[in-house]
Amino acid sequence: MRIAFIYAYENGEIWSTPMSLINEFKERQWDVDIISIGSNRTGIYHDEYLRKWIESNPNVDIVMFMDWGRFDSPFLDKKYIPNAFWIQESGDDPQNFERNFPKAHKFHLTITPDHDSYLEYNKRGINCEWVTHFADTKIQYPIESDIEYVAVTTRGYGNSLFLDQLTNWSEGMIGNKNGFEGIEHTAFLNKGLMVIQNSRWGEITRRIFEGMACGKLVITDKLVENKKLHKLFIDNQDIVYYNDMSDCINKINYYAEHTEERARIANSGMNKVLENHTQIQIVNKLLEQWKNYQLV
Repeated sequence: MRIAFIYAYENGEIWSTPMSLINEFKERQWDVDIISIGSNRTGIYHDEYLRKWIESNPNVDIVMFMDWGRFDSPFLDKKYIPNAFWIQESGDDPQNFERNFPKAHKFHLTITPDHDSYLEYNKRGINCEWVTHFADTKIQYPIESDIEYVAVTTRGYGNSLFLDQLTNWSEGMIGNKNGFEGIEHTAFLNKGLMVIQNSRWGEITRRIFEGMACGKLVITDKLVENKKLHKLFIDNQDIVYYNDMSDCINKINYYAEHTEERARIANSGMNKVLENHTQIQIVNKLLEQWKNYQLV
């Protein structure tokens, strides 16, 4: 079996969301093609390799397109390899929904981590499945490490006003850094007693799953019910939700002192992620959709 991944592959890439799925498919003895569409680092995209790949008349079973909404091409279309099952992963919904939707008709299936976007795709006649973000257990896991912070966030200073203000309030107790790759990212998540998250678009974020996979208590903002985050993780059982800055600070202070309660919630959240939201379950879902397509 052969699958093709179309995304902004970088030379020397250490880890990425597509790479986590690529490695899982390889473990299952699938052959994998990687077709780069440019670079997210430079923001320069092109379809040179995609065009050449299409023209080579490749024999593949699945085509997986993973992009944050900026790329399109006339060659990005299921009609060019009609025997393959074409999937668009709209991982940056809802903020890039209006960039992803116009391309969706060129695929057999769109998957999105945002429940509102899932409903809207289907409302507009697109075959879409709600597939949440996930953790890569090969790169995100608990590490025995010296604790340097009460809490950490990998949003990075300057990328979230809420988290910047929280960092300033903490006077060094909260680590707010980004730009890590691979195991460096995991090592940083493990340096805090807990992981703090705040959504910029009122969306479910991948950092929730990554923090839980590292065995950390995740404290994040409470989303509106139709986002369905509360269906994935139960407050005070798998995760802790806060309402505003004051509530967030109070909960950070509380769980910093209540070690056993913090560990209980963190362990429950980690188990739920490992059972339902890793690269393993994502690939299982993709293969199930591919098999259903073959039956049509």
